[in-house]
Amino acid sequence: MADPKLVLIGAGNLPEQRMRLACEALAEHWPALLRHHACGEDPDVVLSAPSGTEFSLLRLAGDAGLDLAHRRSWLEALGDWRMPTLLMAAPGEDGAMPGCVPAYAALCTALRVPLVGLVQIGGLWLPDRRRRDGLPWCGEVVRSDPDQNAVLVRRLRQRLQRLVP
Repeated sequence: MADPKLVLIGAGNLPEQRMRLACEALAEHWPALLRHHACGEDPDVVLSAPSGTEFSLLRLAGDAGLDLAHRRSWLEALGDWRMPTLLMAAPGEDGAMPGCVPAYAALCTALRVPLVGLVQIGGLWLPDRRRRDGLPWCGEVVRSDPDQNAVLVRRLRQRLQRLVP
């Protein structure tokens, strides 16, 4: 079975360059092209378009939970389309996660978005704190360590296979 599509979204206001670099580091070990789309695009148009392969990574730039007056948010569409989604999160300088991270995870649950898990990008990785917060952490993307990123990608693919029949 080929891997399904995986959507990569940021929790909160992540710097564009940081998010892009983290997604590219994951894509180096993923058997598909990384596609970039903005949250201002219509999710139904993007999600219904053939990707050219049976699987792909789709990175959303911007706020996937943004309530748009003329249509539903990307998170609502991801839930309706049942698209496996990975939440990317950046800690503060002390390694603490901002409150928007568990809020995004809760919103994904409320909207029935198939949340594969969360990945930390940058900052200090504190495994004890990550375990205590009760969120489904998969690990961290480390731009300077391709071997660690490969392990993370294998873990993500195993989680995806359990999610998608």
